[in-house]
Amino acid sequence: MLDYTTILNAVLPTYLIMLVGAMSRRFGLLPREADTGLMRLAVNLLYPCLILERIVGNPEVNHPLRVLGAAGLGYGLVVVGIYASYALAPLAGLKVGEGRRTFAMTTGIQNYGFVAIPVMSALFPSKEALGVMFTFSLGVEMSVWTLGVGTLTGLSKAPWKAVLNVPVISILTALALNFLGAEKFIPPPAHTVMNNLGNCSVPLSVLLIGASIADLWGHEKFNWPVAVLSAVLRQLIIPVAFMLAAWLLPVTPDLKRVLVVQGAMPSAVFSLVLARHYGGHPPTAVQVILATTVGSLITIPLVISAMVKWLGL
Repeated sequence: MLDYTTILNAVLPTYLIMLVGAMSRRFGLLPREADTGLMRLAVNLLYPCLILERIVGNPEVNHPLRVLGAAGLGYGLVVVGIYASYALAPLAGLKVGEGRRTFAMTTGIQNYGFVAIPVMSALFPSKEALGVMFTFSLGVEMSVWTLGVGTLTGLSKAPWKAVLNVPVISILTALALNFLGAEKFIPPPAHTVMNNLGNCSVPLSVLLIGASIADLWGHEKFNWPVAVLSAVLRQLIIPVAFMLAAWLLPVTPDLKRVLVVQGAMPSAVFSLVLARHYGGHPPTAVQVILATTVGSLITIPLVISAMVKWLGL
């Protein structure tokens, strides 16, 4: 039974690793100069290995319509989150040019990768479920570079070519190999290598997330209206859309589990990079990321336990 305590015990290690990352930054063990190289290693090598290992040979992602449905939900639910956040941003006094678009983008995009993966693995530890999460993430990734950045720049100026990044190419390649039945041609030592490298991607990335949050802490005056509204949206209102999708749509049990975990996630730390690079309002992104990340330690177990009970998982 996934009660609050069980879920908290599953979530807590991820946040403790974040804390280790933050303390490593403070004590100089993880200097900022190392971030770029380590993140490139994680995204361009370790993460693709994890994707290949969890998708190739996975029967749950061997059905084209299921894959399209999961990716479509990943895209569509980000659309819901961004538009809801944009509509309600004026409640925190935000206007266009003063953080409204950045608020919408940052609040609407959940931390769909390196925080969601360890939580998913702890609560629903199967290759099948994590493979389904990657197909869902395919849609989220596409929404980030189209609607997410387009919210900041205008859709006509969104970097559509950036959709074909390493994670997306890795997921598409892994799906193609899975459809072709390539698993039987991969020797066991190769599986072992990919599994070992892939397993390194999550703790390394979570350490870097913790270090990034340490960099943000205390650099901006706390804006309570923005912080409270983003937390309410990201962790109370937007999860309802995920729960309704899992409840009303004819999706598989594994996709329901993915929706439960993804709906409970805080805002993506990567949103700050997008805000800085595409003319957004970085101070607003900082407020949203800090508020939802800190608050999520309490809300993730609450949201997941409520959704699991409602959906009968």
